[in-house]
Amino acid sequence: MSRPASSDAVPPLDDAPPDAASGLTPRGARTRARLVSAARELFERQGYLDTNVNDISSAAGVAYGTFYIYFTSKEEVFGEVVRDMHLQFRAIASAEPRQGSDAASLIERANRGFFRAYQQTAAMQRIMEQASTVNPRLAMERREANRYWRDRARRAITGWQIDGVVGRDIDAVYAANALGAMIDRFAYLWFVLGETHEFEVAVEQLTHLYCNALGIPHTLKLSPHEF
Repeated sequence: MSRPASSDAVPPLDDAPPDAASGLTPRGARTRARLVSAARELFERQGYLDTNVNDISSAAGVAYGTFYIYFTSKEEVFGEVVRDMHLQFRAIASAEPRQGSDAASLIERANRGFFRAYQQTAAMQRIMEQASTVNPRLAMERREANRYWRDRARRAITGWQIDGVVGRDIDAVYAANALGAMIDRFAYLWFVLGETHEFEVAVEQLTHLYCNALGIPHTLKLSPHEF
């Protein structure tokens, strides 16, 4: 494959001082951000396997060689895209307003925030699933990202056990992993594979299942579907 002209392989020097954290000039930081943004758009549209460095460079409006000033590989920029997506995901989930402080209300808030964040990042969730099956490093990054939510759930369950809300016979680690997998996979089937669900019904039903598994009282407000 021919490469684009490399006249901008080395970005012009910027008079402004480099950023203390990244070591980049403001111009360099903007170029790097443009590469990450272009990469995410291409990954979401074309998939991980069908996107290459030349595609990303062209979409960002820079020469092929410029990419390698900021990243060593497609894998590395994908990792950056994934990390940015996880920060976006956490911000969306954390913005969900509280409706109560009891365990059932907190679980419902967490589930609603998780589903809302998953819905808004569904395109990247699909690509992460694809990439993690062909790249062990990306699979590890995905596990680490999921660990964030499992650890939150484990701490919450442990706290409820101390308060006497959840029985001590439940292993908080196994419960957090199993219930977290239920929520995560439900979201994948829903927002990535296209199963049809009503948002509030899904939140309430999954919260009900979650609470029942832990022995936490939870009353359904919406009528279940007739069978």
